Amino acid sequence: MSEDWPMEQEAHTAVLVARSLLDDPGKLDHVLADDEDGWLVGDDAEHDLDEEHYASMCLHDVVDLLPQVTALAGLPAGMGAIWDAERTTWVLLSPDEPDGDADAREYREARLAEWVHPGSPMAEANVSVGLTEISAAADAPARAVRYLSREDDGTWLFVGFEVPDPDEQSDVEVDTLELGHVAALYPEVVELLDAEPGEVFYREAPDAEWIQMIEDGK
Repeated sequence: MSEDWPMEQEAHTAVLVARSLLDDPGKLDHVLADDEDGWLVGDDAEHDLDEEHYASMCLHDVVDLLPQVTALAGLPAGMGAIWDAERTTWVLLSPDEPDGDADAREYREARLAEWVHPGSPMAEANVSVGLTEISAAADAPARAVRYLSREDDGTWLFVGFEVPDPDEQSDVEVDTLELGHVAALYPEVVELLDAEPGEVFYREAPDAEWIQMIEDGK
């Protein structure tokens, strides 16, 4: 693989692409990454997953057609992203998996078996919006977690450096992602996922050590 190849998958990895995008790349709507690192790139229409509506393409051809997908090079398996063309930004999501699907159930059971922390990797975590979006701009700032807390009920909150002082703000805009997906996106938080309810941590810079906050906020 070339050193300047921007993706983690091999260039000849097969990707399912909505056929409408071959004629009009502007119809790009979303990307889904399955549990085996396969990708589906879709438009905004509802289609059956068949040859009439989807074509199999090499990833390098997809990158040529839709260069904005390179911003998702590190998209964890099982996640998705919605393309916001106006802001040239991907909005990350943890897709719902059908309860009655045997493959989905097996995948959930495997994730739970591999999870070594309290709770479940499928648990919803509150995540500041800056951490749930990936800009496709070349000069986009790096994303990193600045502040995290495990609430008394076990719910997690992760806040990025786009929020100047999370402890002083009660109106941090958040979205939800599965806890396992947060850990895959931001591996620097993994060492803290055994925190007890009520514990809070922060750091001064993305490469700084984590500091535990005590009750008076220091």
